[in-house]
Amino acid sequence: MRTMLFKLWNTTFHLEGKFLRTCWQLFIPAKISLEFFKGKQGRYPHPLRMFAVVMFLFLFTFNHLLKGRDTENSGQLLTMTTRVNTENGDSIVAEKEIPLYEAARNRALLEDLRQDFENMPLSWQTAESRKVVDSLLYKNNLRHGIDDPGLLDSLGTDIDSTTINIFGAEPLKIAAADMVRYDADEIIRRYGVTNWAPKLLVRQTIKSFKNPEGLVHAYIGSLTWAILALVALMSGFLGLLYWRQRRYYVEHFIFLLHFHTGLMLAALLAIIGIMLDVWGGPIFGVVFLWATIAMYIAMRRYYQQNAWKTALKWLIYGFVYYISFAVLFIIGAVLVFAIY
Repeated sequence: MRTMLFKLWNTTFHLEGKFLRTCWQLFIPAKISLEFFKGKQGRYPHPLRMFAVVMFLFLFTFNHLLKGRDTENSGQLLTMTTRVNTENGDSIVAEKEIPLYEAARNRALLEDLRQDFENMPLSWQTAESRKVVDSLLYKNNLRHGIDDPGLLDSLGTDIDSTTINIFGAEPLKIAAADMVRYDADEIIRRYGVTNWAPKLLVRQTIKSFKNPEGLVHAYIGSLTWAILALVALMSGFLGLLYWRQRRYYVEHFIFLLHFHTGLMLAALLAIIGIMLDVWGGPIFGVVFLWATIAMYIAMRRYYQQNAWKTALKWLIYGFVYYISFAVLFIIGAVLVFAIY
């Protein structure tokens, strides 16, 4: 079994001396691409396999970083004040972070209990019974991190409703209580949503409200295809910039594939350093600066043109690159939101 798993790992990821040697050479602009087209392909892993391995390690580490970081500022968690009982009977005030969906569900339950109490016979709604119910709810709320002190107080919070902007129509405002009480089809029926696009928007908004972490990981997972599409697109653009050299499309593709593999590897090392507290978030600015300069050096070495021509084409390439990246990112985000 150990031999079989080792062969599977070796065949799939090709993690051997060749892989480790290639990793550090990726930081030398255009070196591997030049060697590759000099007929030395056997020294290096297949470019697509190398890209797949580095991208897998990057996405795996990035997901782990997101899970280990505080997401309070992302709007996905609410910090609630709660009371915790100690062993000696004392109680201390502590903070508890709960997802927005859980907070809305707890508040909807509180509202249902309030309505049930108000619908009871008037003879039952005595001062004593109201005090008992209020006391029970107060303790329950503190236990579950709800800052609403009891039955008689308002539910007014910043999560009482969710607004969905529908193009060409008035924004749709859905009560948070409805989002936790009903499924998407029932909400669509109750709010009179008719066209297929608004229906899809409502369904996916409710799904992301209930599981925001799943949406984030879906976005991250789509990054591989977005980068491959970007490499494919920009390879054609490099072919236009250097059309007089009459290079094959695959030469531009391999060049950009090696470059982006090195970029992902640099980002991977940056994330590992952040997780180990070696450096902070500004390290990504250093990676961006390195990638920008390295691209110019790589183009100069690979296409063998003078500094001025390379600088001009580098600027044009960079302008088109960032526009293409933004467009592909938006398209990818829309597709992921629609199908995740």
